[in-house]
Amino acid sequence: MVEEQKIILSARGIHKHYPMARGQTLHVLKGIDLDIRRGEIVAIVGPSGVGKSTLLHILGALDRPTAGTVSVDGVDVFSMDNGQLAAFRNRTAGFVFQFHHLLPEFTALENVMMPALIAGVDRKRAEKRALQLLEQVGLSDRAGHRPNELSGGEQQRVAVARALTNSPKLLLADEPSGNLDAQASKHLHELLWDLVRKEGRTLIIVTHNLDLAKTADRVIELWDGRIKSDKEVVL
Repeated sequence: MVEEQKIILSARGIHKHYPMARGQTLHVLKGIDLDIRRGEIVAIVGPSGVGKSTLLHILGALDRPTAGTVSVDGVDVFSMDNGQLAAFRNRTAGFVFQFHHLLPEFTALENVMMPALIAGVDRKRAEKRALQLLEQVGLSDRAGHRPNELSGGEQQRVAVARALTNSPKLLLADEPSGNLDAQASKHLHELLWDLVRKEGRTLIIVTHNLDLAKTADRVIELWDGRIKSDKEVVL
């Protein structure tokens, strides 16, 4: 068991069911228990359809479980009302998805600034933080470009910068390099790992890339909605 003082996230008895046709129910998650240490990089792996993304979305409060609890720094996330949950997602958790979800009408800089502006940070401070992050991801010279003027790899680097804007305790990534070629994928992974380590964040990443998973601190394998194995990586 992970030492309590080091735990940033704790999930207990997570179940997720979806109603189907003819009164049937699809059981995606079937009782997940896990603890995540502060500053840890955790890879969640397993075949398609075993509930990896569903679990990630619940851990990041993007979706509610049918049963079970998720606590971050000892606070029960799903005891919050909708406004508190929105604030949690904005300030405590950062998200990077397979599809970057950048706003097409805004520049890279404006996209990275957006979470800070939503959180009420004044524009000057938000812009300064966004420029720092764009420099860290190697895109300071592309700050004024809109998403359709950027390559796929550049778009995902902007998405990483945006996820880090409010200095979240948790960074959750769902197949962030799933649409990139091998070289761009490798570069994104190295960048993500480096930023997480430098900023002292906790990263939970869903991936099919087993080579990537082996560079994490821990690998959790899901199978049929349950944790099949949970192992620390020994380098």
